[in-house]
Amino acid sequence: MQAHDAVRHGSLGSRLRAAFTLIELLVVIAIIAIISSLLLPAIAKAKESSRTMICKSNFRQLMLAVSMYSTDYDGRIPRFHKWLFTKQFDLTTGWLYRYLKAKPVYLCPTDSLELARRRIQGTRGAVSPRTPIRRDYSYAMNCSLCHVSKLSSFIEPSKTVLFLEPTLEPQDYSGVAGPGGVTSLAYRHKKRGNIMFADLHMEMYDKKTFDTAGRSSRFWMPNNNPNSP
Repeated sequence: MQAHDAVRHGSLGSRLRAAFTLIELLVVIAIIAIISSLLLPAIAKAKESSRTMICKSNFRQLMLAVSMYSTDYDGRIPRFHKWLFTKQFDLTTGWLYRYLKAKPVYLCPTDSLELARRRIQGTRGAVSPRTPIRRDYSYAMNCSLCHVSKLSSFIEPSKTVLFLEPTLEPQDYSGVAGPGGVTSLAYRHKKRGNIMFADLHMEMYDKKTFDTAGRSSRFWMPNNNPNSP
């Protein structure tokens, strides 16, 4: 009888230990889930901060390329329709490529991620899997500079856009953006986007700041002469 009770109590103890083990496992899983829920947003923010820094670095390199081009060509800037390419879909043929010498510099990593997902922020929606994506750049030149080539002809270069990080359709290969149509800044980086001004300084604008600045003609137009060199 005692032996039987010992076996029974031993079996009960084993079941209790197994039950406690299961409870402990569930507690550990719950703790991991809570920690993950706290860490994942922080990790996502850290990744986006890293992409933002790369994008700003790309923009600075573009700014330096414009500066070197201007030094080589008597204070002129590259033509708005040739800075990106002279042969469509080939960045290496653009007038600034010999200063940049790397295709990744043209593309914001957050924009690259959106292109890979076929869902570009601020555009008309998801891109069909059957549609080839040709765009491999994120930055555009101010198309209002179409008749301007010398930086010295800008009245207020610190207030006039030279390049910006606009919302671009996946098939857009124009390399330009401007006040006409529905041009908007791509607010990829904590709801802000990059702008380069003609004095070669950079700023990040949110939507309110961009919309307010865009109402000024000097924001887009470098001077009052549409035929200036």
